[in-house]
Amino acid sequence: MINLCFLSGKVINEIDLKFVYNSQKRSLDKKHTSIVKIELKLQDEQVIQLHAYNEMADYVFRYIKKDDYIFVQGEVKGSHVVLMNYFCKTT
Repeated sequence: MINLCFLSGKVINEIDLKFVYNSQKRSLDKKHTSIVKIELKLQDEQVIQLHAYNEMADYVFRYIKKDDYIFVQGEVKGSHVVLMNYFCKTT
């Protein structure tokens, strides 16, 4: 089951790109090789954690900064939302 959500809010943390390395799986076809974690403050003051992987993580790292307002589509995965599509940004 896919739990889609659309979120709009303000990025409240510095964007940091991290690389994932799993020493037990040394193949080149790993599921995720890079990750960005974003804290998004919604209009009702809730803070949601977004995770972006691989190409989406690279895009977020290059173009989204702290204090930007963004509108995104994601998939709920436990305690966080995995970023799937990025629609717009305002500063």
